[in-house]
Amino acid sequence: MQESDTKQVVKKIDVRVSKPYTIFVGESLKDFIAEQLNGKRIYVVTDSNVYKFYRKFLENLSDNIYVFGSGEESKSYSTLLKIYDFLIEKGADRYSCVVGVGGGVVGDIAGYAASSYMRGMGLYHVPTSLLAMVDSSIGGKTGINYHGLKNIVGSFYQPNDVFIDVNFLKTLPNREYISAFAEVIKYGIIMDMELFEFLERNIDALKKRDLKVLKIVVEKSVKDKVKVVEGDEKERGQRAILNFGHTFAHALESITNYEKYLHGEAVSVGMVKAMKISEKIGLISGDDIERAKTLLERFGLPVDVGIEIDVSKFLEIMLRDKKNKNSSLRFILTKGIGISIIAGGVKENLILEVIGEDN
Repeated sequence: MQESDTKQVVKKIDVRVSKPYTIFVGESLKDFIAEQLNGKRIYVVTDSNVYKFYRKFLENLSDNIYVFGSGEESKSYSTLLKIYDFLIEKGADRYSCVVGVGGGVVGDIAGYAASSYMRGMGLYHVPTSLLAMVDSSIGGKTGINYHGLKNIVGSFYQPNDVFIDVNFLKTLPNREYISAFAEVIKYGIIMDMELFEFLERNIDALKKRDLKVLKIVVEKSVKDKVKVVEGDEKERGQRAILNFGHTFAHALESITNYEKYLHGEAVSVGMVKAMKISEKIGLISGDDIERAKTLLERFGLPVDVGIEIDVSKFLEIMLRDKKNKNSSLRFILTKGIGISIIAGGVKENLILEVIGEDN
């Protein structure tokens, strides 16, 4: 990974994978983004919320804009087919570029459409949510939900570039903004004690959306994810640590039909569950869990399920998770804040016990 400054306002983070690209991070980058994309055949994919706030910016990028309804339920096969119809109708070819402007749903489905239309076309991400900025726009994962399973159909497809403008966060609904900090805290727990401590010191500024502090957090999170992705582009090994808390989280989202929890909220609960497994097998102390729970709760994130769930059904959904290997559950566990491991062979009765706690 290399980084440098462009015009002193745009941070460049180069991602060295099979198809190298650059992540640009800064404030007020709309003109910069338009300049970088000028001259390309652009097909914008976005959702109704982003279109409502940023219609002028989108129309400045392209006359060809596809808008679908916002929300996780749109990350579907039906929406994907409509994007293909849009690309065909507008005459897109493999030399054209899809620009996904929006949160994780937009980025995932726009990326999958770009990866599969004519066997691959250009792709740029302009993430507008904090979750997309620090996580889903980086690393090349694309996909849709199918049969109630999150991201079960998809591909690895690296973008041409990613443009992160923290000014987009000004219009993000507060619940969605706050929920994304679960993914930021995740980086602290699995690999970056310095980031974890920075978050502890700057909660008030981050809640107030102080752009200076936000930009630091986004840059730190991006660098953490890039470091992992560069070492394991297609999740054959160590990249799996980025799924800390996600096996529980995806099952929680699925069992509640994606209606009760935002993704970050589910991840928050899932991380606490994963840390409890770590404690029960002697990897961490209760103090580590309490410190993590305190940080999550200070941001306003949930740390327990809070509703009655069918424990057996919950485990069944977890067993269908695409991150498992040979139908055996794999967990990302912690050996203290800042250190993570990939673990298999966790006993089923222990998993059931942790699932059932604090419901």
